[in-house]
Amino acid sequence: MEWTKFTERECDLFTTYCIMIGYLKNYKKNIGKNLKNFLMMHENGIVHSWRLKSEYDEFLNELKTKKLEIFEKILDKLKKQNERLKKFLECKKLDNFTDKQLLKIFTDFVNIYQNYFPLFTLPKYFGMVLNENDLSQAIKDKLREARGIADYEKIQKDFLPLFFQEIGKRKKIKSDLLFYALPDEIIDLLKDNKKIKENILGERKKLILFLTVNGGKTKILTGAKAKQILKSNIKEEKNQTDFIKGSVANKGLIKGRVRLILRESDLNNLDNKIVVAPMTSIKFTPYLKNVLGIVTNEGGIACHAAIISRELNIPCIVGTKNATKILQNNDLVELDANNGIVKIIERTK
Repeated sequence: MEWTKFTERECDLFTTYCIMIGYLKNYKKNIGKNLKNFLMMHENGIVHSWRLKSEYDEFLNELKTKKLEIFEKILDKLKKQNERLKKFLECKKLDNFTDKQLLKIFTDFVNIYQNYFPLFTLPKYFGMVLNENDLSQAIKDKLREARGIADYEKIQKDFLPLFFQEIGKRKKIKSDLLFYALPDEIIDLLKDNKKIKENILGERKKLILFLTVNGGKTKILTGAKAKQILKSNIKEEKNQTDFIKGSVANKGLIKGRVRLILRESDLNNLDNKIVVAPMTSIKFTPYLKNVLGIVTNEGGIACHAAIISRELNIPCIVGTKNATKILQNNDLVELDANNGIVKIIERTK
């Protein structure tokens, strides 16, 4: 089996799992087809995911056959689902709720959360197979509105910590460890008081791997077994090159120093730098006003980096796959977003 790297980003484990389940189960209701193969690793707060190359290529080719009306309907669904998700931000004084009420809130939340992510990511996939000239201004406006609102980030910062703190207080478990629990485990804890072993959550915090093959049961592995499965499936990439190629998201030509962003804590000192990241998201936006350009591993014309670069009118290249592996902080590069090329002029010492 040949796997291709797809994402690398900072994300809590609970959300990581919800995203994966959403991809495996909830694409079909939107485009008629689910993904059946998934390899995902969560290590020290960073999630890495791979797709089976043959399935992923087939998936993108299928999207090319879809009419723009389907793309537009997905954007409309995303807007509605986002409104449903925002409702959970209204939950404040959770100590007033019984365990049964908390269970109802949580099961409703998980259902919406897992349905939300396929809708949020499908526009990005469509953007990888569509040409910007194919999109009407009405669709571009909907895209900007739908992808420009990412309330899941507020959920991660506001709702989940509050909810897990309440559960932790009631069930005598460290609330920060609940970010490494799976939805069903939390449901069992609330419903039947079935304890979650903190040592298991601690192991997951270090390293956990999820593997789903042909739509079968997802294997969950930690420690040495996880590393063994990863080593047997993923070949180590060689990144010795001074040349990076991707897709043009917004044209322009600029020279500047690299600012590598792998975690939210890296979002500082971005002015007059070329931002290089696995992807950008809404939380990047306040920091991007004075950057020279953007380069990402992921994305197409509908990703956040593409949208924000067009708004700021700065050069942007997306979908390089490996820019964060090749470039380092303070490398001097030429970002040629007329031709989709990044050239390293001077390596940092």
